[in-house]
Amino acid sequence: MRHKDRVMSAFRGEWADRPGIFEQAFASSVASKILGRRALTGSTSLHYEESRAWMRGESAHAEFLDRVYEDTVALARALDLDAIYPPWRFGTRPTRQVDEYTFLYGDESGDGWVKMSFDPASETYGVVARGREPTSEDVAQTMRAAIAAAAREPAPSTERLDPFLRRLLREHGGEYAIPTGGAGLSIPIQRAWLEATLLDRALVEEYLDARVESNLRWLPVYKAAGADYINGGGDFADKNGPVYSPRFFCQVMAPRWQRIFQACRAVGLPYVMRSDGNLWPVAEELFGQCRPEGYGEVDWDAGMDPARVRAAFPELVIFGSVPCGGVLLRGTPRQVAETAEYCLRAAGPRVVLGSSNAILHGTPPENVHALFEVARRFKPPRRRTPPRAPARAAR
Repeated sequence: MRHKDRVMSAFRGEWADRPGIFEQAFASSVASKILGRRALTGSTSLHYEESRAWMRGESAHAEFLDRVYEDTVALARALDLDAIYPPWRFGTRPTRQVDEYTFLYGDESGDGWVKMSFDPASETYGVVARGREPTSEDVAQTMRAAIAAAAREPAPSTERLDPFLRRLLREHGGEYAIPTGGAGLSIPIQRAWLEATLLDRALVEEYLDARVESNLRWLPVYKAAGADYINGGGDFADKNGPVYSPRFFCQVMAPRWQRIFQACRAVGLPYVMRSDGNLWPVAEELFGQCRPEGYGEVDWDAGMDPARVRAAFPELVIFGSVPCGGVLLRGTPRQVAETAEYCLRAAGPRVVLGSSNAILHGTPPENVHALFEVARRFKPPRRRTPPRAPARAAR
């Protein structure tokens, strides 16, 4: 059986020869241990490495992209994954290098600049200084500019797709499931943006409509290029629930999500909706009424237990859900195996096994192998019985 058939069978609600396995993001440090050599596959350390490559010139950046591509495919083969996800890249060229680990982005003489620095101990790359936080007026200008840009956007085409994705589809799309990003929709989780939902809702809605229309124009291109599904979504919640009110979600976000999901179905591209956090306050509207085919970044520690999700939404395909910051990072291989087994029995056959979000720096390689070994030896149950949840310590 082809790798991609295992993933796509989950959308049909059928068990394959074994459950599909995937990872949407994989820390380079962990991949290096698995491959036995230095690898570039993901996490914010990849953003630092890309900035370093940019500063060495166009040819060095092209070599960097080739290296990331080869390492991503090599990791998929080493772990026998069934889907290959293009790594999340920063995508912004630095203005200058400040020191060995720090880069400036933007014009330091203005307000919108940012300095980011890499911490070798934690393998993280984050903001250490910025000009100033965006104000309500800054956000309004950003939305107006985005609306104007959407009206002038050139016609979508396969030639305008990310070259990394095009290469994956061309060279490995016949064997592996290859998702595309895009078709996302969100309100940035920043104070000025959230204030805009209260102070200038009409402009927010106009901005979201422009985003939706742009997304819809791209869907036939993704399909024609050979993508298997959309790995979309947009973070809008934390452990306490949505960062804006359920009323705003139902009145503003849900109708636009529904348009996107319906358009994806019309072109034959299943949509995987992703957001961390506790989604229960709007779960019925999102999963029951808007009806994406899949749900990713399932945040079990925020209350999104895969068994409860399955009971509420029998047709929803669950991607991941093994807690990446809990059992995968700090547990034992046995605890990882118990949690993975529970997820498969709770969510199958509409399940693709992986972490809840990403394989984080510091994750023991033996835990990664334990996670996927469960899928390889898993025997589909002849009838559904309620699975027994693993102990809290195993999550």
